[in-house]
Amino acid sequence: MRLTNKLCAQHIGWHFKKHWLVQGKRVPKETGAAAELLKLGIVVKSPEDILNPKLEKKRVRIVGPRESAIPEDSAHPNWHSKVCHSISDNSVLIGGLPQAQVLTNSIELQTFPKQIEDAIANQQLSNAIDKNVRNAILAAHVLDAEQVKLPKVRLPERPAFNLPRTYGISHERVNRLLINKLLHEIEKLAGRSVSVRRKMIDNAFFKASLTKDGDLYGFALTAEKVVFANRAIEAIKGKFEGSLPDLYPMKSTISIPKQHIYLTDNLYPLRTDINCSHPHTIFSVFNKNLVNNVHKSDVTTSQLQARTLLKAFAVAAARAKQLHGESLEGVLPKPIVVQSVQTDGRTFHFGVLQLNTLDLGANSTAKNYWFHRPAYDLFSECGYQVGRTSLENYNGDVFRILNAFYNNS
Repeated sequence: MRLTNKLCAQHIGWHFKKHWLVQGKRVPKETGAAAELLKLGIVVKSPEDILNPKLEKKRVRIVGPRESAIPEDSAHPNWHSKVCHSISDNSVLIGGLPQAQVLTNSIELQTFPKQIEDAIANQQLSNAIDKNVRNAILAAHVLDAEQVKLPKVRLPERPAFNLPRTYGISHERVNRLLINKLLHEIEKLAGRSVSVRRKMIDNAFFKASLTKDGDLYGFALTAEKVVFANRAIEAIKGKFEGSLPDLYPMKSTISIPKQHIYLTDNLYPLRTDINCSHPHTIFSVFNKNLVNNVHKSDVTTSQLQARTLLKAFAVAAARAKQLHGESLEGVLPKPIVVQSVQTDGRTFHFGVLQLNTLDLGANSTAKNYWFHRPAYDLFSECGYQVGRTSLENYNGDVFRILNAFYNNS
């Protein structure tokens, strides 16, 4: 390579472009003409104001498929200065069953009432009935034709790993089919003399507002299946003693969401003049993908039992308010008994609540009674094995308890 002389030349075109940009941004000098015009009352306008005048846009309310949302602030028509502790379907009490007992003023009895215990012990069911129940379980969990995308499965040890999505029967449909088929088998056993006095409703909504030690509580819960009867369940005979758990240093309101926008009305799905309007048995479904703690941890067994109690209490309180007026506070003229069943499709938890009083304060002498047993597993595994349907470790006690609940009166 031949060395050449170093040239110290400048690009004239580049300098000309830069000089053009600088000269194009020069600010006009103030001549004082604008001030003189303002003294004479003449308004000075820039060319942009004349060529591009600002247009004020008016809000036009267009009638569409839905109304605009109302801001959730103090201007809301349902705003209250007093806080309401709202309990809904997805609520989980962090304190579990002890917190639910204090909240509902209920003492725990780890057994069923005597008439139900006797009905369970005296049942004589044939093998054909157990076979029908097995077929009902398989029909709900395996043999249904629905195929939808199931929720994602996460590995706790590998939370960022994406597993392949699976298809199958949705959780909602499995539980609806299972409950309906089990009730169908029970109705066949009971006969027309009993089934004619029972009516069923799907997705019944109950709402009740109560006060406890100056705090306001709002119960707004849904029961996936409700069995109504033409006659209320008789009050449980006997007087039961017990004490409420000590939650110190926690309060009974812990983990319950607080709201300022609410309605203090009470709602029961049926009128009193309907023949079969008395609450008999409620069925609620537990879905771990929808119901969880505020810190996203798994629901414990105690919290699951508390949810069963809250569902029964909401139904009984709504019925009591309907019968005796919304201003009722204190001991009921006649106790209300509600049977509650909660399931996730495999595990069943049974309980019986007797509502004696709506006075939930700490100084209340009357208590409500909560009878229940630990949860039962209907089976351990249900699915396909080597291309054939398989049901392992079937537990017939679940069907016998359901049968005793249905026939209780």
